[in-house]
Amino acid sequence: MSRTLRAGLFVLGAVVFYYLVAQIGVGRLAGDAARTGWMFLPIVSLYALVYACSARAWQLTMKSDPRKPSFLRTYAIIVAAGALNFLTPLVNVGGEPYRVAAVTPWIGTRRAAGSVILHRMLHALSYVFIWLTALDLAFVLLPSPRAAALTTGLALATVVLLGVIVLLLFGHRRGVLERLLNWMGRVPLIRRAAARLEPHRGMLAELDRQITDFYHRHRGRFLRAVGLEYLSRCIFMVELVLIAASLGVHLGYFQAFAIGGLEALLGNVLFFVPFELGAREGSFLALFGLFGFDPQLGLYTALVSRVRDFSWIAAGLLLI
Repeated sequence: MSRTLRAGLFVLGAVVFYYLVAQIGVGRLAGDAARTGWMFLPIVSLYALVYACSARAWQLTMKSDPRKPSFLRTYAIIVAAGALNFLTPLVNVGGEPYRVAAVTPWIGTRRAAGSVILHRMLHALSYVFIWLTALDLAFVLLPSPRAAALTTGLALATVVLLGVIVLLLFGHRRGVLERLLNWMGRVPLIRRAAARLEPHRGMLAELDRQITDFYHRHRGRFLRAVGLEYLSRCIFMVELVLIAASLGVHLGYFQAFAIGGLEALLGNVLFFVPFELGAREGSFLALFGLFGFDPQLGLYTALVSRVRDFSWIAAGLLLI
């Protein structure tokens, strides 16, 4: 994607963001922030548990090597990498090379790269399970007329996500990197990139072996790692409950899970919008309204989530 197109999308997102804020009013949002008050602390702090689960899941991919970094070191690296990912919003890859470099002194470059790729695949797999759970909850919790109107779309999304799970599991079982290189070599537009990667085929094959070995020989750790990543998102959904409670609105956990999971799904569909600017706010506004809540609560939730983002970005940059 060209810089011009990226800049255009950013401007478009900024316009949407400005429009939504203007529609509700800065005064109303400032009043909501004042009512939230000290609740900002637990809302922001909750993400510490999310990172803890993810850090432990990443450690599980490093095998039982006593040379691997400690949990606290792994935790610090993953928080720092999260900050870098946010600062490269189009593809969220800024933090991954950093993670590889950060753990290389302990386990070597190739094993470090393998563990990072494997953790990203586990993270993606757990996210798909989260989206499926959110879709199931939406079937149950949406008011009947709205559920009927959305049944086709929700069913189609469910089928697509099940297909993604099959592909991810295939990658864990059979390897994916060398197959991807072979596929790139057959596509005219990206053959040059494949040719540049060809000298590294041996390394890609070795990384594939690490991925498949983890799935076949360490099934227990594979399942625990996926479970921890899934748990991290379950904890994250409490954020929505706390934000609503700070304004005196009762939002049930399962409603929060459905809203948060569907917003994450929409956010990945709209991955090309830098910083999700406008996309996150619009998604939350629409989803809260869909579930029978004041849409303004959705916009405020999105703004609070940005306060949390910037707080952890600051922490991550300091850790770097």
